Amino acid sequence: MSAAVLRWHNPGWAAAMPSRQPGHRIWPTAVRGTEYNALRDRDHESWNVLFDQEAPAIYRYALSRLGDAGLAEEATSDVFEAAWKGAESYTDRGLPARAWLFGIARHVVASQQRRWRRRAPQISIDAYVESGQSESPDDRLDLVRAIAALTAAHAEVINLRFLQGLSLAETAQVLNVTTDAVKGRQLRALEALRRELGEP
Repeated sequence: MSAAVLRWHNPGWAAAMPSRQPGHRIWPTAVRGTEYNALRDRDHESWNVLFDQEAPAIYRYALSRLGDAGLAEEATSDVFEAAWKGAESYTDRGLPARAWLFGIARHVVASQQRRWRRRAPQISIDAYVESGQSESPDDRLDLVRAIAALTAAHAEVINLRFLQGLSLAETAQVLNVTTDAVKGRQLRALEALRRELGEP
């Protein structure tokens, strides 16, 4: 079976992607071990399941950072392509594969930003709306503007933890820091965000 059957090789997949929340399912330990081996062994079915579960979240993350749907789709495909090629580097740290994918996504998006333009990280309102939040349009716009005004480090931790829904441990793996460091960054980021929103 050739790699071409893997879904992220098909251009235009994002337009047909169902709008849904990212998969937050954590496999039981025994199943996760089986899934871990299947991903490392490049089992096509397991990779397609992983893509179906995590592509919406990776796409929204890329869209929120790049602000362009076409670039976000390209970045998402690149994330899965890089993960597929480096499957043997996937290490089971007791976390879902999504943490590994987001770590790759962070580097792919940064590379695209350097390649296309030098600018501060962007927060796309489309990515925020698709994440299923229920605030009013004015509140969403205020939040998007406030996040865009944050430093890159603060915007990233807010994006990963609250817009993308990663756990502390997953965010720590993505950022390659400890969970305590994530807690500290998150606290400072939320304080900065409250200041930007004019909250006491």
